[in-house]
Amino acid sequence: MKAVPSFPSYCLVTGTGGGIGKALVKALEEFSFPVAAFSRGGDSSGDLSPLPHPADSAWHFTGDLSDFDRMDMLLSTLIAAWGPPFLVVHNASVLFPRIPLWEEDGEHVRQTLRINLEVPMFWVSRLVPGMIRAKRGGHVFVSSTVGRVARPNWGTYAVSKAGIEALSANLALELPSPLFSFSLNPGAVMTRMRQKAYPDKDPADRKSPEEAARILARFLARLREPDAGRAYNGRRMDLDRLEDRDA
Repeated sequence: MKAVPSFPSYCLVTGTGGGIGKALVKALEEFSFPVAAFSRGGDSSGDLSPLPHPADSAWHFTGDLSDFDRMDMLLSTLIAAWGPPFLVVHNASVLFPRIPLWEEDGEHVRQTLRINLEVPMFWVSRLVPGMIRAKRGGHVFVSSTVGRVARPNWGTYAVSKAGIEALSANLALELPSPLFSFSLNPGAVMTRMRQKAYPDKDPADRKSPEEAARILARFLARLREPDAGRAYNGRRMDLDRLEDRDA
């Protein structure tokens, strides 16, 4: 069996087409933290090789995250070249118009649950075994306030984020030390999704995606210290509190 090359730690981030995800890729690069960046849409039929050396690179892939056969092939290529990721940031999400649950379009419900919950469950099933063999690494699940506290008219999006909270908590109980899992609520960030949620007037003061990404990247970079991530295993984190830590 061919040995997997040993490379520096890298971070896999989903949902990098815009917002926090896109800004996070750039912020992590400033910390010399290589990134495999996955975003939805576009042409996913291009050549996957050769991959750049992860020591000084970000690898961008655009495709349908819910196409699990395609993602499985892609991850096989990635892992063969770079080994398993050290960190996985489950950031990809979709939000449709905010209306009562019983008025939601059936296709919108299916897409929301598929992207927001089934996709991260797929990444977990595909990536955790290799991370266990490597005896390191963790999963960061980007959640939402409405996944923790019920609010009207958030519908399937809130249900999917509550599922993310459960996924993170259950994974934390099952992962062997020093692996870890925690959820992260970014709070109010000035993204396209936030503008869609509040098209008239946003009730909160908002951070820019770049500001939020810098705070998060600084924290994630510290998790590269030996066993540092295990201290956060099972936690429900908030970006605002991470900001307080760096104040």
